[in-house]
Amino acid sequence: MTRLQLHRLLLGLVVLFVVGAAVLYVLSIALASGGGGVARHFDQLAMLSFLGAVLFGIVDFFVRPVMHRTADGSRDVHTPLNG
Repeated sequence: MTRLQLHRLLLGLVVLFVVGAAVLYVLSIALASGGGGVARHFDQLAMLSFLGAVLFGIVDFFVRPVMHRTADGSRDVHTPLNG
């Protein structure tokens, strides 16, 4: 797996976790009338999901491919993970 592929995988996980956090937060607001315990549970899950997105984002920051400038001005991103 190249760094670019790993970067895309981690970025996809970050987006998935952020969307999950947003959905869980909206559910916690919608379920607030049903009882504070249920809403609090969904709110805690939303916070954990957001924390997961932040952690995957930090890992992605260090995995992000080093893009070397080529002669034609484009970027070369095909750097292998261990190379």
